Amino acid sequence: MITSMNLQASNVALLEWANAMIIRFAPEREPTLKVKKLEQLFDGAFFSALLEILDPDYSPTRFEQSLAASKAGDEFRRSMHIIHISLIDFARRLCSKIEPLIKMVDFQALDRDPTRVGMSEVLLIFLCAACFHEDNSQFVMLAQELDAKYQASIFQIITEVNVKLQQDSVTIDSDSITATDGPRVDADLAHEAAIADLQREAEEAKRQAGSLRVRLDRLQDNYDELVRKHEELQDENEHLHKQIESEAGNFDRHRLQRHLKENETLIANLENERNSLVEERERLLKDKARLEAASQKAELLVDENQELKAKNEELSKKANMADNLRKKVEASKHLEAELASLRNDRMDLAKTYDQLTYANSKIETLKRESEAYASKMQGYEIDIANMRDQKLALVSQNQDIMIRLSELEQRSQLDEAVVKDLQEKVLMLDPSAVVDDSLAARPTSLEDELNDSSNTITMRSLELQRLQAENSVLKNTIGSESDKGQLVQEMERLRISRQAIQDKYNDIFERFTVGQKQIDALIQNLSDKGEEAYSNLRTQVLAEQSRSKQFERQLEIIKEQLADKERSLLEARGDLTAVEKSSLDALNELKHTDGMIGASLRAELEVERKKYNLLKDESEAMQKQLLTAFIEKDELRREAELVNRELQKAADGQTVSTDYIKQSEKMEKLRTRYKQLQQQYEQSDLKNRELERTLKAVRAGTEASEQKAQTDQIIKNLQRENTMIATAWYDLSSRLQSNHFVLQRRNEMPKSWLNKQRQLVNATPRR
Repeated sequence: MITSMNLQASNVALLEWANAMIIRFAPEREPTLKVKKLEQLFDGAFFSALLEILDPDYSPTRFEQSLAASKAGDEFRRSMHIIHISLIDFARRLCSKIEPLIKMVDFQALDRDPTRVGMSEVLLIFLCAACFHEDNSQFVMLAQELDAKYQASIFQIITEVNVKLQQDSVTIDSDSITATDGPRVDADLAHEAAIADLQREAEEAKRQAGSLRVRLDRLQDNYDELVRKHEELQDENEHLHKQIESEAGNFDRHRLQRHLKENETLIANLENERNSLVEERERLLKDKARLEAASQKAELLVDENQELKAKNEELSKKANMADNLRKKVEASKHLEAELASLRNDRMDLAKTYDQLTYANSKIETLKRESEAYASKMQGYEIDIANMRDQKLALVSQNQDIMIRLSELEQRSQLDEAVVKDLQEKVLMLDPSAVVDDSLAARPTSLEDELNDSSNTITMRSLELQRLQAENSVLKNTIGSESDKGQLVQEMERLRISRQAIQDKYNDIFERFTVGQKQIDALIQNLSDKGEEAYSNLRTQVLAEQSRSKQFERQLEIIKEQLADKERSLLEARGDLTAVEKSSLDALNELKHTDGMIGASLRAELEVERKKYNLLKDESEAMQKQLLTAFIEKDELRREAELVNRELQKAADGQTVSTDYIKQSEKMEKLRTRYKQLQQQYEQSDLKNRELERTLKAVRAGTEASEQKAQTDQIIKNLQRENTMIATAWYDLSSRLQSNHFVLQRRNEMPKSWLNKQRQLVNATPRR
């Protein structure tokens, strides 16, 4: 509306002024209406209170009804629409200066989707209404009693509004010189007469609805009184009936029967009157619903009439403006030929300038693209050389692995030879020792078994000593603190190198994406020969990349085969050692071998998991980079379009708007805001996950409580049924024990309660 409304200080000053109005002129409503932020104005109750202060003829009844209906969920909110109609009426009667300000605000949109900006604009209208009012002395004094900073903001707002209203009034006065025609006046008068008839009908419908509502309330009260009397008479009738049934009251039976008949007659009359009242009540309810619908329809028609009248006035003003413009155009026809020739010259010059600009931009683009293409080709050549080096390194690594495998096989053979030599030395040192060979003959006697067991223990002790020595050497060499420190430093270096590699990869990927787009754009502008050369070079690059990937896959397959062979060799060694030892030692050896194989498989599984995590992190990083690149690309495209438009305006000789600088600053703020919102979104996502877990737990508890409540309800229903059964059984037993009634089943048995009572009274006792 005005530029100062974009400042936060202006909004704060408006809120302070509005709270001061409520405190000064409606102090009893201060606790419920005092606001601290614009979101508290969305329901419109504060604006209704301000209208009561400014307009003595304003009635808040309709607004309160609409507000109560919207809170109950019976209809859509129409509070701001009612405020709009009331403001228009106030402006026409007391302050016509604010009518242009009212037309600038879309109150229907505020009803559908209230915003902070809309609420501040409505507050501005109320401030202008208070200051431009005929009797504005008390409101001006109130504004002067505020703080100095608030007074300055309010003074600036009112000054800008005055300037804008003066500009609008000058425009309207210059455009509305001619008056409206006669037929249009007649149509407006007929329209206003029809609206007056509709208003009279609406008032009559409201009056009838009020009278019917009063009658309905009275009938409801009479109906409640009759129901109460009916219940009292039923109680009295039951009491008399019990007295008749008792033997002590036989002497007064005739009097009680007469009294009972009178009561029955009275009950029948009351029932008939109650039925008639029920019918009357239903009829009145139907009339009430019909009249309420008619009243609502009349209100809607009145509102629509107000809107149509406002639109009619706007259209009349626009028609007057169109007539004035048509006359001005007719008066300036002699300038059309000169203007057309100048326009043609301008179009020719603009086309020539566009062609020149396009040619220059195309030349610059081709230069940049050729330079980028040359740099990319150099980068691709470097990448191909690096891939070739990687290929040679992988081939050499594969050869080293094969050599290591052969060395391991030779080492295993040497170990077997050393074992045999050790066995021979043991036999030479201890001739009584015998090697436990699978091909040796088994002992057949207890003495042979004892001899063999002693020999086995001797070889086992030697082997155990050798293994203990090797274990001590390994512990002394591996478990030192220096080795641990080296490992920690190595892990830290690996982490730092991994982070650097990740950053470098992100940068390379971004450059690669931008370069690919530039190359694709360059291909579209190349000739046939250049396109063919590029396609050949691209084919070679793709072939080299596929070959490098194939070599990498072959290397991974060879590594897996090597690991499988090492596990097979380890398993074979374990089986060989188990064959040479006794059953218990063989079992332990097999367990040890299986543990080593399992450790190898777990290590391989851990490597595969790390690969999977790396691929997952790489994929997420690529997605984030692509999303950021797309957002930045879209923003750059919009900024480029804006710059082109501004340059085109400058080329045409028009004044360049200063909004471009503001727009660039706004874009920078939006980028910062986007980053903050992204962080807030991540935090809110974490909170949402925690809340979902909490909600699941609460739902589990709620389901348990609902099941318990359902069980309690079933128990209550069963208890009530048991009580009803017991009551019915007691009633049946008391009737069977009575001496004054005979139970008979006949076709003419009475069915209504009244006839049953009459039969009970008139029945003759059994003798």
